[in-house]
Amino acid sequence: MRSSGRRADDKPVVARRSVAAHVATETALAVVGSTALCYLAYLLAGLSFPSGGAGGVVMLVAPVATPLLVAPFVALPFARANDRIARLLGEVDRTRHALALEVEERVEAQRRLEELARRDPLTGLLNRRGFFELAASRDRRELALMVVDVDEFKLVNDRWGHATGDMVLCRIAAALTGAGGPVEVARLGGDEFALITDAADLECLERAAGELTALRIALPDGTATEVACSAGSSLLAPGASIDAALAAADAAMYAVKRRGTAARQDPTRYPS
Repeated sequence: MRSSGRRADDKPVVARRSVAAHVATETALAVVGSTALCYLAYLLAGLSFPSGGAGGVVMLVAPVATPLLVAPFVALPFARANDRIARLLGEVDRTRHALALEVEERVEAQRRLEELARRDPLTGLLNRRGFFELAASRDRRELALMVVDVDEFKLVNDRWGHATGDMVLCRIAAALTGAGGPVEVARLGGDEFALITDAADLECLERAAGELTALRIALPDGTATEVACSAGSSLLAPGASIDAALAAADAAMYAVKRRGTAARQDPTRYPS
């Protein structure tokens, strides 16, 4: 953000002369002006400068001495007023600078909060809100969805504790995101994940699901366990309901889970 044509990280600068410098400048200008005007008047009046005597000295000195004596007293109030104005302008500039920085910080904080509101704090993936917003932003093209659910995840929590369960969820999230391709991964809640991509990139969903086949995870006690997942897929036509597409993918996933295969559904085969 910019403030008065200057970036907020620029230091405010206000030119300000000291009172003494202002008085000295004004006095010097008064002396030069008075001398020039008086001597010009002498010439226009046809007066000649006496070679000596008091009159000649007065004619020569008066144009210089008078402003030297008078100008400081006249210029001092103006100099003080100018100094005060300059100080006030400096305060205004510094306040404007501080406000611009504060606005930038608040805008950045708001951006971070909005991003956090779309992210799952455990895995860093999109959460349900972020997933739905992403799907809505792509509603003009056909999309492919996949829902992934960890098989018997409750047993993991019951046997090794919730900390290990969280570690398993993070490991699955890493496996899904590490599959590569233009796939966005989200954690919808609990042990349920969702993936979305363009329908033309179905092989990316297949590759991501393949990463979960007999996924072996090291445990804190030094042992390891295999975690299996069930997956189901569906297509999301342009303008269609994301809820309906997720329901179809859920139904396909639970069909796999009920068969006890603990395997993914082929993402190229969609339920009617």
